[in-house]
Amino acid sequence: MKKELTLGTPSVPVLRMDAERFRELLNRALPEECQVKNAADCWYVGCIVSGVLTMMLPFCLPLPVYCLYRAKKAEKGGGL
Repeated sequence: MKKELTLGTPSVPVLRMDAERFRELLNRALPEECQVKNAADCWYVGCIVSGVLTMMLPFCLPLPVYCLYRAKKAEKGGGL
């Protein structure tokens, strides 16, 4: 019997979650006054998370700046 050689790694299951489901799960954990209701709120949450990441990895500094820019743009009606 001859064994076949397989290259690469076996497929890994990927968790796929749409934005609405993620927002619903996030809003369950947050108090009423802190819930994510629009696109600007999503960008502000991203800015906070990336700001914490920047504390550990300083080279990530452009990320919270970009998130803040997109949040301001979304507030003015720029959307996602």
